Amino acid sequence: MDKIIKMLLAGILAGFILFLVASISYKYTGRISDPSLRELFRDEVSMKWFYKLLMLNVGMGLIMAIFYALMSKGMPGGSLLKGAFWGFVVWAILISQQLIMSLVAGKFTADLIISWLAQGLVSYVAAGLCISLIYKD
Repeated sequence: MDKIIKMLLAGILAGFILFLVASISYKYTGRISDPSLRELFRDEVSMKWFYKLLMLNVGMGLIMAIFYALMSKGMPGGSLLKGAFWGFVVWAILISQQLIMSLVAGKFTADLIISWLAQGLVSYVAAGLCISLIYKD
């Protein structure tokens, strides 16, 4: 039971981190830079829109925590290294496909790639670190 509570807590906190970084990025760039989120939220930005974004990010955090719990024993290094590695792997898998598609389609701008790199790398690595710190075994 203790592991389930740790997973839930880690996932919810990781989701809040993902949401916080996405919100800060939106404040400075005026748009959500993650391409998968842009396609999901085409309607006008409102509080309802941010609630949906929060729920999506908390769901992503929970999924990250569940898979981290399943795979953490096989990852090398200590708790912090495992968390940073896990966040980086999730970021690389989720963002790289959309990045390649945007590059091929010609929708690529410098501010978009900087925003993707900064928002994605910071948020997913921070979420992975958070999960690893809460889920210490």
